[in-house]
Amino acid sequence: MIAGLYPYVAAGLVAAALASAGTWRLQEWRHGAKEAQRLELARQAEEARQTDARQQRKFNDTASGRHASAVATLNTQLGDARAQIATLSRDRQCLDARTVGMLNNLGTASSLGLRTPAGQPAGAAPAAAADTPNTGFASERDTADWIAQCKVRYGAVADQLNQILDIEERRQQGTAP
Repeated sequence: MIAGLYPYVAAGLVAAALASAGTWRLQEWRHGAKEAQRLELARQAEEARQTDARQQRKFNDTASGRHASAVATLNTQLGDARAQIATLSRDRQCLDARTVGMLNNLGTASSLGLRTPAGQPAGAAPAAAADTPNTGFASERDTADWIAQCKVRYGAVADQLNQILDIEERRQQGTAP
């Protein structure tokens, strides 16, 4: 009687082994499918990041080109304004020495409450003031020239700031150009 059970036990063991191998293969297939899906999603995400970075670089290059063009236009206008100033204004005294000194010190690090750069001692005249001869006064021509330079520099900085704000706005929105 026990000898008659061996074929059934053997068949049960073979069936259990086959079921276990089938279950193992099924789980392996499921894990492989999930891993393949995860890898595909990771590839798509990386591709999207690279595309976004390319588009952002392209937008930044375009914005930089526009800014450089605007600065070149402003510099041309400054040159034209200087030539016009030279023909229109006389070289008579307009501002006295104290006023010129006060204006030359505007915008320096120390006048703004900032630390002075190591290469520039506190109280030294800014490099831009070296363009004006030290006559003790500023002429109409000097004054008009400085106003023209200020307007051009303001235009360049305003354009650059607008470009930065556009880039930051696009980055915050998460949109690509």
